[in-house]
Amino acid sequence: MMNANDVLIDMLEDNRRRLRRLLDTLSDECLTWKPEADANNITVTLWHMARIFDVFLILQAKGCVSEEECWFRHGWAEQTDYDPRGIGQNGWGMLTGYTQEEVAAMPQLTREQALGYLNDVYDTVKEYLTNTPIEKLEMPGVGFEGRYSQYQCIQMALLDNVRHLGEIFAIQARWERKRKQQ
Repeated sequence: MMNANDVLIDMLEDNRRRLRRLLDTLSDECLTWKPEADANNITVTLWHMARIFDVFLILQAKGCVSEEECWFRHGWAEQTDYDPRGIGQNGWGMLTGYTQEEVAAMPQLTREQALGYLNDVYDTVKEYLTNTPIEKLEMPGVGFEGRYSQYQCIQMALLDNVRHLGEIFAIQARWERKRKQQ
C-alpha cells in the first residue's frame, strides 16, 4: 500500500518521465522559441519548474539557507554566473514576479543545463520524500509563516510543475502549428 510520500514520489517521477519523453522530441529551436514577445520559452519554463521545487523544499519546507538550494550547492549558479536571489516575488528568484528586463538578464541555458538542474532538484526532492517520515512532513514548514505543512509545500511545487508541463505541451503545439504555416 502506498503512503502519502509514495504518492508524491510517483507523481514526481511521472512528471519527470513525461517531460523527458517530450523533450526528446523537441528541437533546440523549439526549446528557445517564444510564442509571444513577453512569453517565456520552454527552457525558461524548465528552469522555473526546477526553481519552484528548489525554493519550496529548501526555504519553505525545510527552512534551510539559500546556499543549500541545488542551484548553489550543485554549482549551477557558478556555472551560469547567475544568482537569482533577491529577484521577483519575495526575492525568491524563481521567475514569478520578474520584470521582462529581469527575464532577459537570465542566462540562456542549454537543454543539458536545464534538464541537469531539473533532475538535480527532482532527485533531491525524491531523496527527501524517501527519507522523511510522514509525521515530520505533516509538521509546519518554516516558510509561509508556518501556515502549510512541509508536505503541502512540496505538494504545491509539484502541482505547479504538473501545470507547467501542460504549458510546455501548449508551447510545443503552437510551435508545430507555426512551422506548418510557413
